[in-house]
Amino acid sequence: MTPLTAEGRAPTRQTYFFLSYAHSAPLLGARTDTDVWVDRFFADLSGEVSRLVSPRPGVEIGFIDQSIPPGADVKAALADALGAAQVFVPLYSPGYFSRSWALGEQESFLTRLLRVAGEPTSPVVPADHVAPVLWIPVPSWEEHPELDAALDLGRDVPEYAENGMRALCMLGAYQQPYQILLGRLARRIVEPTQRIWLRPSRAPTLDVSRRIAANPDFVVTVLAPTRDQPPEGREASWYAERSRLWRPFGARQELPVAEYAGSTAERLGLSVHTSDFADAEELFEIRPGVLLIDPWFTELPGGTAALRAAARALPPWVVPLVVTDADDPRDAHRGADLARLVLGVLQDAGATRARWVGRMDEFAGLMPTVVTEARRLYLKHGAVFPAPGPGTRPPSLRDPAPSSFEAPEMPDEH
Repeated sequence: MTPLTAEGRAPTRQTYFFLSYAHSAPLLGARTDTDVWVDRFFADLSGEVSRLVSPRPGVEIGFIDQSIPPGADVKAALADALGAAQVFVPLYSPGYFSRSWALGEQESFLTRLLRVAGEPTSPVVPADHVAPVLWIPVPSWEEHPELDAALDLGRDVPEYAENGMRALCMLGAYQQPYQILLGRLARRIVEPTQRIWLRPSRAPTLDVSRRIAANPDFVVTVLAPTRDQPPEGREASWYAERSRLWRPFGARQELPVAEYAGSTAERLGLSVHTSDFADAEELFEIRPGVLLIDPWFTELPGGTAALRAAARALPPWVVPLVVTDADDPRDAHRGADLARLVLGVLQDAGATRARWVGRMDEFAGLMPTVVTEARRLYLKHGAVFPAPGPGTRPPSLRDPAPSSFEAPEMPDEH
């Protein structure tokens, strides 16, 4: 695992290569990320590189983002790994060039390289430290100058340009050309390290813009108590000033849980809006999303009624996810009872796709599926259920006028 460092501090662990790729949406019914062929390729490439090098103290062979532990600040961990790698290996595909996350990794590494190469008397040649791979063929009408270097890996292997490295990795009939290219890429990674070993240096944190716009691709909202109004049986210190800043796993997570959900959607190529539930009800009418729920919300005065009204207002393309901390004895028993209560309320209101997670690793593994499911439901139902007009807007946590939606008193926002 890559240790996290304070911003501006050089990373301490080094690797021969950093593998960068565009995350795939999970298959229907799958519970976790389905980039299994990326995993296989990473393992195969790591094995090839390890056969070519002698062990170096404190140096590992390769880095893939799946090695980042749940609960870590993903962008900080990636910047640390990018600053510790000798060679950047991007797996080019149509999705790679449309994912701001993947392109952000590439930009961060190149910025680091150019900074090092620009130092006086520096012998670093940036192109020597980037070894691109054609993972999935890109349509001929798309122009990406970076593809030339990726195709150079296998100009003499027609199956490579025609099908891409993923197909060669997947299919037994292509094992011979696959092994040839795998060995060639491993040498391409090792050779520059024999001429010069890059010292660890800071790589910029990924600049993945999160549009706080009226029309994002995906919406992440949170229904949780705040520090000003904690539920009975919970300390105010367990909460933040805004619901969207809720951290159900305490010190084991470096960022609010909504940020992890948003990062998952961003890695799948979506622009994201994160907010308190009360601030996103109108967006839910026109965009897919996930509603993260703290079951202790029902312990607020009127909380269960507010949850029931919120559940009735949810469109089919918003997936509710109840989050508890099974590893916290203060939350494990009472929190689990409340979670079952919340699931019952949601299902009675028609939110039959509601789910419940109790651990950070379970949450991280499930989020790609939740994002993909919400998008699929939006594409299926969005045109069938158009956004209501002004006169039919669903009840809001912020509505001052009396309605059937009896929300608990919440602190004013300034």
